[in-house]
Amino acid sequence: MAHILVVDDESEICEEIASSLRHLGHEVRTAANLATCRTHLMQRPADILIVDRMLPDGDGLELVAQLRERGERCGVLVFTAKDASQDRIHGYEAGADHYLTKPVRLEELHAVLETMVWRLSLQAEWHYNPDTHILKTPSKDHIHFTNTEAMIFKCLVESLGLVVTRTAIVKAIGKNPLAYDDRNLDVMIMRIKKKIAANSAAPLVVKTVHGVGYCIPHNVAFSEL
Repeated sequence: MAHILVVDDESEICEEIASSLRHLGHEVRTAANLATCRTHLMQRPADILIVDRMLPDGDGLELVAQLRERGERCGVLVFTAKDASQDRIHGYEAGADHYLTKPVRLEELHAVLETMVWRLSLQAEWHYNPDTHILKTPSKDHIHFTNTEAMIFKCLVESLGLVVTRTAIVKAIGKNPLAYDDRNLDVMIMRIKKKIAANSAAPLVVKTVHGVGYCIPHNVAFSEL
């Protein structure tokens, strides 16, 4: 889950993309021009910036270059109507991580973003105290989990890179897997994801393995508080 800013002056495309990303659990803001984008970024940095090249008040690559000059490490995905290799090279030189040509296919966009979120998560170190139920983010913010959330999160942290089965998680929170409603677990996982997203500028991936369980990638750095 990540904080994503989508910048595109085609409102229908912008809202379609934003809606699809929110459905995946991301927090999404939108802007129709560079001025609004800059205002959003001043209020709160984005983990990932999705920006169109041709905007009413300039070229999206100009903004990307400025962010990189300031040392911003957010992921950058550029949309363009141009498919020439030279345009792509120019975009990568400006600091873009990925390039997609319009019209954008949502399936491809989702796949690219999943890779970007995973990469960004590798740059961050998290600290977790299972006794106090506090997760300390790379930006030093503290996230407080409830007892049940803490037990679930502890299962995931203790098995980094491994899929923790739904049955194992249910047993860890003291419930009978045969009598437990799996939908309750889905709700708890979503609460954990939303709590992390709302309180951290750095993304922390909690992957859903459909029909099996959940996991946190093994390359995410954790240490105890």
